[in-house]
Amino acid sequence: MPHTQQIHAGDPAYASPVIRPPSPASSVGTAYGPDDTSLSDSGLNQDVFERKWIANLRLDEPKHDEVHNLKDPLIICPSDPQEQKLLFEEILHGFRQRVQQLEEDEIFQQAVINGSQIGKEQLPSADNVENLIQNMMGTSIGTEASHIQDGPWNRRNTTHAISTSSSMRTAATKGRLGKT
Repeated sequence: MPHTQQIHAGDPAYASPVIRPPSPASSVGTAYGPDDTSLSDSGLNQDVFERKWIANLRLDEPKHDEVHNLKDPLIICPSDPQEQKLLFEEILHGFRQRVQQLEEDEIFQQAVINGSQIGKEQLPSADNVENLIQNMMGTSIGTEASHIQDGPWNRRNTTHAISTSSSMRTAATKGRLGKT
């Protein structure tokens, strides 16, 4: 029975769903390709074949970590100074790796336990704009601030700014009218 999908004019046009029969519950009917076993392997019995591939895959050999763990934990100090130095460097390298691993683990555990701290940091707040600018710019603005003249952007001395602006207006008005 074919599935029909009703499309309404107000609905967005989506692709029709894929309707197919369910997959079989078992893989009894699965078809595999032809056997790719080489002629030399096909002549071997099962036991010899398994030993050959265990040797090829090195499944019987210990892993690097297992070999490393087989080392004797007791340190025997060699008599040769060069061998002593090599042993010292090897031990020091192992300590540094272990400390680095522990530091990384600690950072990860703190992140998991505390969660993200983004947005929880308290941002600096100040009502004084000059303090904010000085904090952002460093101390260089504080040394140059004494050399800056008062102007409309810097209203520290308001009486000077008012008198300067009124005298500028008077001079501008006289210049427009052609009076000197």
